[in-house]
Amino acid sequence: MAVVIRWISAIMAVLVGLPTLLGAVFQSLTKIGYDERPVTAISENFIEGNKEFIDEASAEYWSAGFARRVLTPEDIDETRYFLGGFLKFPAQEATGVVDDLCVRAVVLDDNSGRGAAAFAWIDGVGFMNADIKDIREKLADITGNGKLISIDVGSTHNHSAIDTQGLWGNIPKSGRNQKYIDSVVQKTADAIREAYNNRSEGTLYYASKACPEMFSDGRAPYSIDEKIHLFRFVPNSEGKKEIYIANFGAHPISLGWSNTELSGDFPYYIEKEVTTEKNADFIFIQGAIGGAIHADMGVENGIPEELTSFEKMKEYSNIVADILYELAEKGEAVEPVLNVKHAQVDFEVNNFIFLLAESAELCNVKAFKEDGKIYLTSEIGYVEIGKNIKIIEAPGEVLPELVYGGFYSADEAYNGTEYPYEGIAACFDEDDEVLVFGLCNDAVGYIVPDNDYSASNEEGHYEETVSTGSRSATAFSKAFFELLEVK
Repeated sequence: MAVVIRWISAIMAVLVGLPTLLGAVFQSLTKIGYDERPVTAISENFIEGNKEFIDEASAEYWSAGFARRVLTPEDIDETRYFLGGFLKFPAQEATGVVDDLCVRAVVLDDNSGRGAAAFAWIDGVGFMNADIKDIREKLADITGNGKLISIDVGSTHNHSAIDTQGLWGNIPKSGRNQKYIDSVVQKTADAIREAYNNRSEGTLYYASKACPEMFSDGRAPYSIDEKIHLFRFVPNSEGKKEIYIANFGAHPISLGWSNTELSGDFPYYIEKEVTTEKNADFIFIQGAIGGAIHADMGVENGIPEELTSFEKMKEYSNIVADILYELAEKGEAVEPVLNVKHAQVDFEVNNFIFLLAESAELCNVKAFKEDGKIYLTSEIGYVEIGKNIKIIEAPGEVLPELVYGGFYSADEAYNGTEYPYEGIAACFDEDDEVLVFGLCNDAVGYIVPDNDYSASNEEGHYEETVSTGSRSATAFSKAFFELLEVK
């Protein structure tokens, strides 16, 4: 009976929304109905970061604070919530809870007096820039020079979480539950505020380890960050917990396409291990996952083949936790130098599917028209921690070659051309550690190199269907090289 009700509900949503859908198709095809660039609205609650970078520490210690909020709604049994990440018809409704969805926040301060930086990552498939700006609005009283100089909010890209974008409802009905979005906005702001107020002095350590066996790359050319990165904050006060900040790139899709229950996936179970074993706070920051980079849960990692997907995910989480303990032991102290810079970037929207989603108002995003083309404005960011840790903040699922290099040549690429930029890491020294914080401050989909972009949806080019379009990568690269010139 529940399946029948789902099908009837989905069909009714399509029929009732047919005028909206047809109007969205017309608007997308004709580019009629888009406003000109809304300059004021775009700039509102955009935070530029540090006006000037420093090269030397002015304090002996870092300060850091942590906070966490549970995002699982209390009315999960009474209210319809759609799962985000797997496109189905009828849309997949959440039927229960395996474990909690959360937002985790950490605030870092180099105690230079210039201000602290907040990093919060939400258990969700993606969170839109307009919603993130609502979070910043709630923190306006502690934002600015000497306070929070940066507020970065990202998503773990969890496919067993509630749809926080709107793309996974019964189209043309959005999958967004605004009450839930408002709750996520408020709880994320509360967590950042608590982390800011909870700062204490201590030492920040960093270590990384190449773990190629832990990841699989689903799209050629096979460029990937094979490292697991760990920042470990050790407070001076015995009454404060250590903070583990883990970063690597892998899709949290462990429960699979058929799953109907909420779960925090491997970030939740890594956290569970770390908090139990080390009594430390934990945050997972997603990395560069473009190209369908997944957690490799195969037998080469010692994970038995006969286990269920859920059991394999828990085993994988335990292995990652052990790697983090190893990194915690060998981490080197990082000099208290924190530099942050953000820039706004326009992505041309020429992917019909993305245009249709925007026109039908599925997501909280507003495109605009300029010189006969349709654009949306997003953000990029650049962070320096210490003297040789460089962090690229990407507003979507960036293909790793855009950062680390390894592009297809003209002979290999789909469009028979060379990509016009180097990987962003070419800007840095060989001994620099280059990390990616993915799905940061927006969720614009996959960022695919222009020379290998295909709109044909043929094999090996799935990512293009979930992208702003054929010029997203050059916009991304150009904006970063310009930002790094003026940092």
